[in-house]
Amino acid sequence: MARTRIQRIARNFQENGMKLLLEDPRNVRELFGITRLELVKKIDFERLELVKTSFVHRDYRNVEADVVLTAPLRLEGKGRSRRKLILYILIEHQSEPDRLMPLRLLDYVVQIFRFQQRPWLKSPASLDRLGFDPVLPVVLYTGTRRWASPGQLVELIEAGELVARFTPAMESLFLSLPAVPPEQLETGAGYFGWVLRLVQERKSRPAQFRDLLRRAVAELEAMPAEERLRWLELLSYIYALVYHVREASERPVLREAIEASVGTDQHRKELFEMGKTIAEELRQEGRQEGRSEGILQGRREALIRLLNRRFGELPQAMIRTIENTPDVATLDQWLDSVVTADQLSDIGITPAE
Repeated sequence: MARTRIQRIARNFQENGMKLLLEDPRNVRELFGITRLELVKKIDFERLELVKTSFVHRDYRNVEADVVLTAPLRLEGKGRSRRKLILYILIEHQSEPDRLMPLRLLDYVVQIFRFQQRPWLKSPASLDRLGFDPVLPVVLYTGTRRWASPGQLVELIEAGELVARFTPAMESLFLSLPAVPPEQLETGAGYFGWVLRLVQERKSRPAQFRDLLRRAVAELEAMPAEERLRWLELLSYIYALVYHVREASERPVLREAIEASVGTDQHRKELFEMGKTIAEELRQEGRQEGRSEGILQGRREALIRLLNRRFGELPQAMIRTIENTPDVATLDQWLDSVVTADQLSDIGITPAE
């Protein structure tokens, strides 16, 4: 199980790494340690449960991921309440703010209510008894530019002030990582806070990042023995972060810094095995990327060759467009058009500026 989780964290790290960490209720509880929301005191984090579903549209899965969890609410005067809160955590990987966030977030939350509605529609029970569980939308923004707030839908509407009272309005618990004070992550968010601290400083200068890396790994060393698997996952994420974000020339020094910060022989052994697993996964990922790039390059070269034969020497701007096209389907469409096109403009290639 541990090996599989480590492989999943290393695989598609940019899209899935943080999502996999937040599937662990302990990391979620520590994430909420940096908030001052009164509602947090009513959430029974000990009984958090993962809901295995996603509401992110396919078109956005390269820039965001989501985690859905449920937790009982501690309601005053109701003892052990059966009412559950749905935590919807949207992880934004984009490097800068997105104006469309209010619309997407509203769409996701509406989908969650529809998700709750489905069993009632299939049940013979009367809808008069239907009661939705409350939803808490959380946005974790891990980009590098400061982002004060996701905004409101009315801000995207021309003359929106005229229809403001008729436009859906919703707030979210917005956690903008660039804006969180470093000391808050180091002291108020447990072990997971140290991982977020590294994410926060992932673009910092080499010496600064290396020193922080040593501190973070040393702090994780204090995790209790019963949390061994969680320790492995957090270290796996840190290893993958070093590989994907830092320069290749830095990686050997950073790996040494990680190993030097591990204090016990058992942990060093586990770290060694984990490193081998991640290395194997990254090599496999590299081979797959290489094959994909090889297919793309073959299509590009074939298209340029055929167009040159059919229509003569191509403009350099058009060649640049073809060479920068990352989509096999688009290249195939242009290749098919070469057979029927009467002139170069019929292919549909818009030259790069």
